[in-house]
Amino acid sequence: MTSDKKTLIAGATGQIGSSVGEYLSRAGGWNPIGLARTPDLEADYPMIAIDLTNPEDCLSKLSGITDITHILYAARFDHYGGELESKDINVAMLKNLIDAVEPYAKNLQHVHLVHGTKFYGHTIAKRSVPYREEDACGNYNSFYFEQQSLIEQRQRNKNWSWSISRPHAFCNYRTDEPRNLILVVAIYATIMRELGLPLTFPGTPVSYMAKTQFSWLPTLAHAAAWMMREPQCANQAYNVVNGDPKSWSQLWPLFAEYFDMKIGEPVSSSFAQFASDKASIWRSITEKYNLIHTELLEIAQWPYGDYVLSVQWDVISDMTKIQRDGFNERVDSENMWLRGFDYFRAQRIIP
Repeated sequence: MTSDKKTLIAGATGQIGSSVGEYLSRAGGWNPIGLARTPDLEADYPMIAIDLTNPEDCLSKLSGITDITHILYAARFDHYGGELESKDINVAMLKNLIDAVEPYAKNLQHVHLVHGTKFYGHTIAKRSVPYREEDACGNYNSFYFEQQSLIEQRQRNKNWSWSISRPHAFCNYRTDEPRNLILVVAIYATIMRELGLPLTFPGTPVSYMAKTQFSWLPTLAHAAAWMMREPQCANQAYNVVNGDPKSWSQLWPLFAEYFDMKIGEPVSSSFAQFASDKASIWRSITEKYNLIHTELLEIAQWPYGDYVLSVQWDVISDMTKIQRDGFNERVDSENMWLRGFDYFRAQRIIP
């Protein structure tokens, strides 16, 4: 594999694409080019404004870049956290990109797709855990299965290879990304504490006891780069999670201690229901503690929190395969959460 790489990052302004782009830009040798409907003008690498739903736009913008070696595909058609994403549009977007690049990039080496545990149908039905990469798809309404089928078909008898990462519940320290579970919990706890209430769990007693997992996005970026460069990853899918599944009943007491609150019982409610009438309270909190001005329904994507907390069974991905093949980076989820609260305090998002 040549060291003279040129890497397209589709979805470069999303939280996954931007994490990967920042890492590849710092790592050197990858020469990233970002693709986004609205490019980030302050990015450390060049970006192209493109509409992946438009095949003509893809062809006109990309067919002339003939020295592309790698593609990192993290694009999604617009959707709100927790909503069912359009299968047809998302598959068409990937096809449009491959059609515009693959016939003209004579040294294309690898295409990486970022998917997730929706492939296993983790929100559809309980199934045996841990989820293994060779397990059958559990959710054919998700676009993951058809995107994987498309890339498998296009790769046959070609010199390039593909890989897929399957993370779960993205976590990162950012103030500009509302689909952020750590931020949702931090603001929820802040408001509950200001109201003098205990830190109740906005879900069912069953979901409170179920084990779940998280993916620290910098680690996902490292894993994606590893898959794109290592020959043993050719035409393989890998789970990429922190590797230490936890129940909310284990995490919630840590959160209560951090915010100096009493812990409450599960209340079978929802984050979205809670936030629906708390805008004025949040505004008064930001003024009282001299925080950065934010609007409660914009700073955090509350339905995304409900999407993650609503699952009534264990969601655990097996990490044996990726460890066996050489990627051993792990993240302590408890420390990740607590340092995330520290970060949002330092950024004056919460007091």
